[in-house]
Amino acid sequence: MLDTARGALTRYLADVRRTPGQLLLLLLSLWFVSNGPVAFAMCSSFSFGAHMKSCTVMVFGFIPVTVNGWHALFHLVTGVAGLFLVRTPRKAFAYGIGCGWFYLVIAGFGFFGGDNVLRFMAVDTFGNYVHAVEGGLALTIAALIAFGTQLRTRPGTAAVR
Repeated sequence: MLDTARGALTRYLADVRRTPGQLLLLLLSLWFVSNGPVAFAMCSSFSFGAHMKSCTVMVFGFIPVTVNGWHALFHLVTGVAGLFLVRTPRKAFAYGIGCGWFYLVIAGFGFFGGDNVLRFMAVDTFGNYVHAVEGGLALTIAALIAFGTQLRTRPGTAAVR
């Protein structure tokens, strides 16, 4: 049993180390996965609309972090999706593009929508900047995958496999 798990982990790590971008997106996915349970522990409310509840905690005494259950679920789902999709360069590229744009759109909704996104996900100004950076990172890493993979392929072949 332990050998099977060790073998699966070894194969997984070998797969995600094919390109530096895959490894970077794995780290970003792990960041998202770790944020999910932490945010859920801070505030597990799944209410929305006029009854939306959120919790704000000061991290390091000066960084406000505002979350609710939907916010925690958002991070957990995007992180778990990344863990599955980073195994191949093509899927990692697609994840980087999709996740990057998704986080940028959420940041935009947060910047222009106030303290919530579409009246169900609690955010704050600091969180909006964090989401924008996370989205920008995901898109940059996707570009790294596309550019890096293209450099290693023969002319006339697909850039991202």
